[in-house]
Amino acid sequence: MIRMFISDLDGTLLNKYHIADKTINQAIEEANRRGYRFAVATGRHMRHHQRFGLGFLKHTQYIIAMNGALVIDNKGKIIDTSAIEPKKIIEIQDMFPEISFEFLTAQHAFVKNNRFKHFLKGFKNTPTLKNFGRALLNLLVGQFHYGVDDEFIKTKSILKLECITNSADEHQRLVEYLEANQNHFSYAYNDEVHFEITAQNVNKRQGILALLKKINVHPDRVAVYGNDSNDVEMLEYFIHSYAPSSAKEIAKKAAKNQIGDANEHAVVKHILATMKKQDLYKK
Repeated sequence: MIRMFISDLDGTLLNKYHIADKTINQAIEEANRRGYRFAVATGRHMRHHQRFGLGFLKHTQYIIAMNGALVIDNKGKIIDTSAIEPKKIIEIQDMFPEISFEFLTAQHAFVKNNRFKHFLKGFKNTPTLKNFGRALLNLLVGQFHYGVDDEFIKTKSILKLECITNSADEHQRLVEYLEANQNHFSYAYNDEVHFEITAQNVNKRQGILALLKKINVHPDRVAVYGNDSNDVEMLEYFIHSYAPSSAKEIAKKAAKNQIGDANEHAVVKHILATMKKQDLYKK
């Protein structure tokens, strides 16, 4: 019997505007009311502006953030973290000085460049509307600490690096570097330009298992939902794993089951149907 639901956000639980509407919020509230646990497993850091439009978080017990590098409860208490080796953080910067990395800790985000330079590097050579929008959002509400140096970075526990590559060559070189350093890094990317880099063997599966051990829930009593490459390990591991029909092919192949389109509330519909089937959901 399923007792806990864990879902990715963008492209999975959320609507096409990357927010939660009334249907989503009410479904998660209902799950909470019926005694089910609900958690989010996302690549997002989940700092202030990344919670905008997510009303259901008040009914969410746990958050697996930054692709498993950070696990917290709904009050922000840290349950588990996985940090990148400091020497490798310095090394990757030295190897790619043209890239403006974002350095993410459990509470903060740091950037070595100044605000405007970081904004420009976010889209200047790949000026798609999505890249510009992402860069503009970071510029206006990203709450980064700009202009830090290596000595400062060395004093922090860096859980995740994010960056935008600005050419096919830059992208390929970064992939080759990360593949050659699998003993130190895990990574995922989307749009062929946006990289999310964590420590070795860090992924959503690992983060979820750390949480389940802490709260004493068996993996077979958990249903997970995901749509992209950073969900693959999670979808492959859990018996009750689901990918929307709109998911990337790599996620659909990894999942044990497919459901409807994410933009048509497939995840919350499945959650509600699962509760009803288990005779725990009543109108």
